[in-house]
Amino acid sequence: MLNVVTENERPVSLQQILAFATGTDKEPPLGFPVHPTVAFNHDELRPREVKYPTANTCGLVLTLPIVSYYDEFVQAMEE
Repeated sequence: MLNVVTENERPVSLQQILAFATGTDKEPPLGFPVHPTVAFNHDELRPREVKYPTANTCGLVLTLPIVSYYDEFVQAMEE
């Protein structure tokens, strides 16, 4: 997904993903207080609630859903 976004083949940009995950579309001059991380949501009990990515902008954590197909993941990221 990041390769496709980087090549401007999708309507979502890296800046938009960064803004969603951290609350800012640029890295602060002194850097982030903690390293941004990616987590994966394996919660199979609530599939509707975990269809979309979530972000904790205080902890700089982007949580991605686990889905069966890449197209589902891309759609969720773009929505």
